Amino acid sequence: MLEETRKAKLIDLIKEKGEITVNELSRVLGVTGTTIRKDLSDLENLGMVVRTHGGALLPSHTKVEWSFIQKSQQHVEEKYAIAKKALEFVKPGDSIILDSGTTTLAMAREIKRMKLFPLTIVTNNFFIATELVGTGIDLIVLGGVVRENSFSLIGAFAEENIKKIYADKSFVGATGFSKDGFMTPNINEAKIKSLMISQSSESFVIVDSSKFERPSFSIYATFDQIDHVITDWKVPDEDKSILANAGLDLIVAQKEEKNDSQR
Repeated sequence: MLEETRKAKLIDLIKEKGEITVNELSRVLGVTGTTIRKDLSDLENLGMVVRTHGGALLPSHTKVEWSFIQKSQQHVEEKYAIAKKALEFVKPGDSIILDSGTTTLAMAREIKRMKLFPLTIVTNNFFIATELVGTGIDLIVLGGVVRENSFSLIGAFAEENIKKIYADKSFVGATGFSKDGFMTPNINEAKIKSLMISQSSESFVIVDSSKFERPSFSIYATFDQIDHVITDWKVPDEDKSILANAGLDLIVAQKEEKNDSQR
């Protein structure tokens, strides 16, 4: 079993039990107590669990933050390379939509760092809104129901609000990929992503290459609904061919070379 798969199952077991011992985790997952203790130490450092004497439990905020925090610490180099490439298509004065995702969060941080103003930005993610508030950007946060797993705003209220605007560009992330389109695990997230694409003149799916390795649950956009796909240098050749055959504009962000002062 892969380490990340084991840790995900470990979290699920703690969620199910509330509190669980190292011995029980070792027995259920079929690994040594030493391995479990190392996993728990790693997860505690990320704020995902609280160690107890002989076991672990979830902190009170984990239900809300686990998924988003976990994703934000994966494939960081690739996400920021994609974010920087995406911003080559944004110019001062644009109105843009940033959906709820960790690559769009990287975009928000780069916008702030680069002082890429003036801009109008519409988002349905609290982390992105927090990053951009007070920067001088015209920031519009969609209302709606908070999805605790990702701190995104979804549901009928958010959907009605996005229908009232029309932006120059939309930047939307993905959790999975299939030969039929880009995917996300939540139906309500899929609906708001689809509307964000339709409510913009030009649409970009920004997705790191790991998402090409697996499908998700719900397709939010077929290839003919998307203008551009921005990914990183690790994208598999097979998936490049699928996108090219679909007529999509595939933009590949390259790995940044570090100079001597950065090493």
